[in-house]
Amino acid sequence: MRALALAMLLTAGLARGEGYPIPRGEHPVAWKAAESIGEWKTEGNALALATPRALRNYFIQEEEAASPVPFVRARLQSPARADLAILFRAKVRATQPLFALTGYGLYVDGRKETVGFVRYDGTRSDDSGVRAKVPGLAKVAELELVLFLAGPAFAVHVYDARTKAELASLVWSDAAFAGGSLGVYAHRNQSAEVRVSLFVPDPPPQEASARDGLSLEWLVRVERGLQFAPELRRHLRRAAREAEADVYIASELGVHLLRESSVSVRDLRPGVPYRFLDPTFRERLERARKAPVRKGFVEGLKDPELIERAMRALAARAPERTRIIEIGRTHEDRPILALLIGEALDDHSRPAMLLCGGTHANEVVTPELPLDAARWLLENAEDKRVARWLRTFHVVIVPLVNPDGSHGYWHVSTARGRTNRHKDAQAAELGLLEYGVDLNRNYPFQWGSVEDRFNSEDPRSPFFHGPAAGSEPEVQAMMKLGEAWRFVGMVSYHAAATRLLVPYTVEGAREPKPSAAWAVAPAMIDAVAPTPGGKRYEAVRHLYPVAGTDQDWFYWSFGTLAYLVELPFVSPGPRRPLAPMVEGARGFWQVLFDRFLDGPALTVQVPESFKAEGPVTVAVEELSWPNGERFSAHPESGVFHTYLPTAGRYTVKATSASGKTVSRAVDVGTARVVLALTESP
Repeated sequence: MRALALAMLLTAGLARGEGYPIPRGEHPVAWKAAESIGEWKTEGNALALATPRALRNYFIQEEEAASPVPFVRARLQSPARADLAILFRAKVRATQPLFALTGYGLYVDGRKETVGFVRYDGTRSDDSGVRAKVPGLAKVAELELVLFLAGPAFAVHVYDARTKAELASLVWSDAAFAGGSLGVYAHRNQSAEVRVSLFVPDPPPQEASARDGLSLEWLVRVERGLQFAPELRRHLRRAAREAEADVYIASELGVHLLRESSVSVRDLRPGVPYRFLDPTFRERLERARKAPVRKGFVEGLKDPELIERAMRALAARAPERTRIIEIGRTHEDRPILALLIGEALDDHSRPAMLLCGGTHANEVVTPELPLDAARWLLENAEDKRVARWLRTFHVVIVPLVNPDGSHGYWHVSTARGRTNRHKDAQAAELGLLEYGVDLNRNYPFQWGSVEDRFNSEDPRSPFFHGPAAGSEPEVQAMMKLGEAWRFVGMVSYHAAATRLLVPYTVEGAREPKPSAAWAVAPAMIDAVAPTPGGKRYEAVRHLYPVAGTDQDWFYWSFGTLAYLVELPFVSPGPRRPLAPMVEGARGFWQVLFDRFLDGPALTVQVPESFKAEGPVTVAVEELSWPNGERFSAHPESGVFHTYLPTAGRYTVKATSASGKTVSRAVDVGTARVVLALTESP
C-alpha cells in the first residue's frame, strides 16, 4: 500500500527538481466549514486564518470521510511563521463547551522549528512527545508533508517542497479516535501569510491494517559493487556486504527514486531487521558459533540464538548450581528457556526469585539485565553476600519471554517485536501483515478491564490483549513457572521510562494495606545509579492505565513482590552506553534479595496434615488484601514465603482444604522469621 501511495504522491517532477503537481488519482480538499472558530479565507486550494477570534481557532472540513483516509498530502506556505496543526479524524462535540475538539493533529511550530503529533481530547490538547527539530525551518519557503494513516498508526515525512530534501520523519500510534474530518487548527498568533492546501486520494484506497508495516525505512539488496547516481546515493546508506549482494537502507523518498531509476533491485522490502542496525552483530554471532559451549557468552545485544548460547555458556561454567529448562514453546515452535541458579534445585521449600526480560522483544536491551544478573551471581559465587543468596534462594532467569517477537525484530523488521507474532483467525481474515498479541496485556488478572490506545481488543493494534485471558503460550509458560516456584520476589524488565513500577499497576485493583511493595521500593531506588545522563529512577504505580500484566498477575496470585523496571532506553547509542545502564540497575534485584533475608520477612511451614488434604491457605491477619487474594503454601513443600512492610507483631493463620485452621502470633524484627505451624492436639 505504501509503495502505491508514494507512487501517487511523488511524481516524475520530483527527480527534476520541479514543484509538486497534483498527481493523478488525487484531489484537493474543497474547504467547506462544518465547524470553525475564527475568520478563515480560501485562495484556490489554500486555506488561511485571516482573523483569529480566540486563543484557539480551528476549521473542520464539512465532509467526513466514509472510511478512514489512508494518506494526506499537505502543502504549507511560509512555514517559518506557522503555529498550526493539520487536523485528521477531527470532530467537535456540540454538547461540550465551545472548544470541544477531538482528533489528531500534525503540528508545525515555525518559531521553535519543530514538527510533531498532538491529540485533542475535547477541552485540552495532549502533546504526544513524538516530535522532531527541523533546523533551518525559517529558511524554507514551502513545506510538503506526506501523512500516512493506518488504524492507530501514523507516519509522516516532511520535505522542503522546492529542493525535495527530507527534513523529518515521525511515527506515532494512538487508537483513541477511529474517524472524523480533516481540518486546520491555529493559535491566535498564526500569520495570515501561512496557507495550507490538503490533497487526498480519489477514490480512497482500502484502509491499511494498523500494523501493515508503516516504516520509515526500507531494506534494499542490489548487485555487489553497484554504483548509484549522486542524487540517489544520498538517500541510501550501506548496511552490509553479503556474498552476492550489497544491502542498503533507504528512506521512503529513496525508494521512490530507486523505482524511478534504471537500477536493478534484487530485493526491496519495508522495514529493516535490527541485525543490520547493529554493526557488531554478525561478527559476534560468528564468534559465538565457533566458540566452545562454555565460551558462547558474547557481549552486546542478542537475538534468540545468542541469548540461548549465553544461557548455555553460563550453565556449562557452573553445572553444579545451574540447570536449563524449557518452560514452553511459542506459536512458531521456538523454545522458551529458563536458567535455574542455586543449590538443591529440586527443593521447593526455598524462596525463589524471578528475573525476566524480552516480553516486548523490540525493547531490545531488556534481556541483558537478567543475563547480567545470572553471570554476576555465578562469577561472584565465593563472595560472602552472594554465597548467602545462593545458599538461600533459587533464582530463575528468563531473559527472553517472547522468542518469536525477538526473531522478527532481529531478522525481519524492527516494525515487529512488541507482540508474539500470533496470527489468529481474525488476523488471517483481515489479511494483516503485522499481527500478534501484546503479552503484557494477556495475563488473566483484570484482563480486558481497560480499553484505550494502550489496551486494545482490536487485532490490528500493537497493544492487542489477545482473544482471551491467558490465551498465549508464552503467558501460559510463565504462569506454569509461577505455579511451580511460587516466587517471593520478581523483577520484569521493560523500556524505556526510567521508572520502577510498583504493584498493583492496574487502576481497578486496590493496594493491600499496609503495602510491603511500597515499603521496599525506596531502598531499591536508592540502590541504583542515575542514568548516564544523570536522570534518577522514580517509583510509580504505572506509566498509563494498563491491564493484564505479568507484574499484577504474580502479585495477585502468589503475593510475589513483583516489580516492573522501565529501563532508560530501548537500544544503546553514542550517548546511551549499554554497560553503565546494566551495571547501574543491578541494585534493583540485589536489594530485593537482601531485604527478604534481612527482614522483616516470614517463612511459614504449614502442618503436614494440612498439606495432605490439598492447598493450604496462608494469611497474615494484620495485612488487608482487598481484591480477593488468597495465597497458599507450595503444594510440595508446604512452605510459604512473604515480605512484611514493617517490623511488628503479626498473626499468621493457615487454613486446610477441609477448613481446619491454626494460627500463631509472632514478633518480627529486622530479620526473617521462620515459623513452623503445628496442628493443635
